[in-house]
Amino acid sequence: MSAVIYYFSGTGNSLHVARELERRIPESTLSPIVCLLRRQRIEPEAESVGFVFPNFCMTLPIPFLDFLQKIDLAAAGYLFAVCTRGGTTSDEAFAYLDQLLQKQGRRLDAQLSITMPWNAPIGKENLTGEATEERVTQLEAVMHEKLDLFSERVLAQEAYVPPDTDAGYDVPAWARLIYALLPKSLNYGLHRRLYQNVVCFYSDRACVGCGTCQEVCLSGKIELVDGRPVWSDSIECYACFACINFCPRQAIQVESRFPIESHTEETARYHHPSVTPREIAEQK
Repeated sequence: MSAVIYYFSGTGNSLHVARELERRIPESTLSPIVCLLRRQRIEPEAESVGFVFPNFCMTLPIPFLDFLQKIDLAAAGYLFAVCTRGGTTSDEAFAYLDQLLQKQGRRLDAQLSITMPWNAPIGKENLTGEATEERVTQLEAVMHEKLDLFSERVLAQEAYVPPDTDAGYDVPAWARLIYALLPKSLNYGLHRRLYQNVVCFYSDRACVGCGTCQEVCLSGKIELVDGRPVWSDSIECYACFACINFCPRQAIQVESRFPIESHTEETARYHHPSVTPREIAEQK
């Protein structure tokens, strides 16, 4: 069975999962989503098509949505997806993905949620840092167990949609109500607008101008000007937090602007220990 696994990864969790999935599925290849966005149309030739992506505030990452507007899945016989998340339920993300796939008369045949260490440093959830060696090892063991079962189902071309029962972050009731009442496309649009118009990055005095943030910025939003990073207003941010989490000096922060209360000056940083900045940048 030939398979192509499309992936998007900002801090390495989804890339790590995609690699492990590729290892379990013979005749599969990995394909980064970001570099394909330059194409007008994407037509996979494999019998099976998979997607690996992070949960983006209970919905889909920005480049993944743009990718879905370009891909033609008419020739794909089987569709599967894995969503990585820091703990928030991925039910809404999968529901929106299915809604978009239905425009091509398709739905996911198999899906899986995998909890990874939290990598969004804006809120208070990661004030003390949860990516201890013990926790990473524990989550890694669960990931391998889940992927073993999932890959067996994929290879057998079976339907597999297990309930998402181990989400570790309790979404506030008001947020669940908004997601239930508003169309998924509107929810997504609000998130996208929030990150473009409200989330404001800057570098503090710890910055040494090493250029790591520019290297890992998957949208190309960051430039070094006089040895300091500058975030262009004309280029959309992918909200992947690679710049923050891969900065070796923890010098990149986010301003507090209503309705976001930023805690980046206090929070720990995280990227998957097996993934380097160069491997993130290679998606471009």
